[in-house]
Amino acid sequence: MKVRVQPEGNYYDKYHSTNPIVKWMMNKFFCDFKELLQQTEGIKAILEAGCGEGEISSLLWEYFGKSCKIKAFDISEKIVQKAKNENMQIEFSVGNIYDLKARGGYELVVCSEVLEHLEFPEKALENLINATKTYLIVSVPREPIWRILNILRGKYWGDFGNTPGHIQHWGSRSFICFLKKGGMKIVKVKRPLPWTMVLLKKE
Repeated sequence: MKVRVQPEGNYYDKYHSTNPIVKWMMNKFFCDFKELLQQTEGIKAILEAGCGEGEISSLLWEYFGKSCKIKAFDISEKIVQKAKNENMQIEFSVGNIYDLKARGGYELVVCSEVLEHLEFPEKALENLINATKTYLIVSVPREPIWRILNILRGKYWGDFGNTPGHIQHWGSRSFICFLKKGGMKIVKVKRPLPWTMVLLKKE
């Protein structure tokens, strides 16, 4: 399988932005993410696929504490090293979502803002589903709102607001339809502007 090389990390550091609008959006993102976590139970082991700098992994650690083990991986060695330096309590490693071989080893698998970068999201989703014993949380940018907001802030006009590296584009409805093909039950859908965030559960 020939895989396109993707950019390392985030083009725009939304997690540490001082822009009040971006801070409001990220606060809503994290609030909705925690609301999905409240729907889970029996979590002892967590995997984050495509962890970037480790912001979501850190949130998971803060939420579950030492009661569960958290592993996370990203394709970029540089980004993984940065995550390790800032989150030493979490087990970070370099890995590729296409090569994920875990089989039901985690009660919760998280994949946030990764699938839109992939040429073969169906294969990635299959691996994520195989890796979880119970729950899966995935989020992607909600289109076309994502690109419209980029244009409004004066970014990526030449690409009609498309963030570099985004090659898949889903609205909420189309993303939910995509997830349903994996066979897991849709437990809850959240739509913090401008994302679609979904909690799924194996039946």
